[in-house]
Amino acid sequence: MSSPAQAYPPQRPLTTFSQRLRYLLRPSVRLKTTLYSLTLAIALLVLVALNAARASSSSSTTSVDSTLNTSPTQISPADSGEGHDVAQGKDAHLLEEEIQRSFEEPDFALLSGKQPHEIGCDVPLHGDESQRGVLVFLGIFSAADKRSRRDLYRRVILPDFPPHLVTVKFILGLPPYPEKPISADAISRSQFLRQIHAEMDEFGDMVLLPMIDNIDLGKTHEYFKWVANEYAGPGRVKGRPRFVMKADDDTILVMPNVISAFKDLDCSTNVYWGTSAGRSGYFGDYFRGLAYAMSWPLVSWIGSADMPLAHTIKIEDARTGQWLRHLDPITDPIHRIDMGWTMGDWNQLDVGVETVALHWCKLDEWVQDQHDRLLQIWADADRPYSHEHGVAPRLSIQKGRMTPEEAEKEHQRQKDLGWDVQGNVHP
Repeated sequence: MSSPAQAYPPQRPLTTFSQRLRYLLRPSVRLKTTLYSLTLAIALLVLVALNAARASSSSSTTSVDSTLNTSPTQISPADSGEGHDVAQGKDAHLLEEEIQRSFEEPDFALLSGKQPHEIGCDVPLHGDESQRGVLVFLGIFSAADKRSRRDLYRRVILPDFPPHLVTVKFILGLPPYPEKPISADAISRSQFLRQIHAEMDEFGDMVLLPMIDNIDLGKTHEYFKWVANEYAGPGRVKGRPRFVMKADDDTILVMPNVISAFKDLDCSTNVYWGTSAGRSGYFGDYFRGLAYAMSWPLVSWIGSADMPLAHTIKIEDARTGQWLRHLDPITDPIHRIDMGWTMGDWNQLDVGVETVALHWCKLDEWVQDQHDRLLQIWADADRPYSHEHGVAPRLSIQKGRMTPEEAEKEHQRQKDLGWDVQGNVHP
């Protein structure tokens, strides 16, 4: 019986180099080889890119750690050699001519929008809960990575404020985007945002603004925009504040005196409250950014204005003063309340029961120490540290007109360093 027929003839072994070469050059084999090579090349490129991203991330972190001093210090910018340029308006904020000009030019959105005297302020603090407002909305500017500072304030500072009179929120922006959307940094940012949202859900005292967190990129205007939108509407709106305050997260506000400062003010007038003590004379009339407040009509007017970026960025406290200069002095006069030297850096003030705010509490232990110091001063004066026992504002204003000795020394030091140019630094 013959063997069954074979479907394919037997293959001869490839014995010579030319035979092997002809085999590799067959179309089917060449295609497979090319595909295998491309797959291998792509895999290698992905591995190289991931390694480069990790190396870049670690090197940038090392660079920041080695060059950026984040330790609190009492040294002013003048000591770094920047003071003279700052005084002349030549600091990093104002190198661009467009930005410098923007502090003087008018803004169409502010001029054409609904003016403060047309907005009004009907905010009851008693009666129907659905229409009841608060005396002050306090926004404490924080950053996403400052969880420990927020926890410190939650434990030490925020319990001072009665919630029926003051709404307190930490104001944050988004963490910066990584240079590469697919990288270890991008994964870290996503995880960080989840932690932020978890903290927001846990405490309910945070506002996350839709912008990269940078005080020089218009964060203050975004804050006022959020407040104006959150409590917008005709008639009375639940939770609407009579006054809106912006404060730094290294400022301790003396709660009884803050309540006393606002409780008898008419919020339908254009109240601008804060301190000019120690401000720069370069930008005209404004209150320092450590803590300042405005009445609801002003905040609604500013927050509702769709201003160009050039009119919202850089030097946020001076920028607020620039916005207010748009108002018609006849129909919308400004009621400025300057608390003077009862607000300022804690190491420059004569602290007493008249003090309204202590600034420059950079270290956590300084926050605790200065708060304890305030409580002791009030206890020594036999005055309860409560919202019913604040010092009359006229007494704080009167004391604020006197420049403390330590502030005088600091002013002279800055003059000696060349920071005071043509009266730039106000004593």
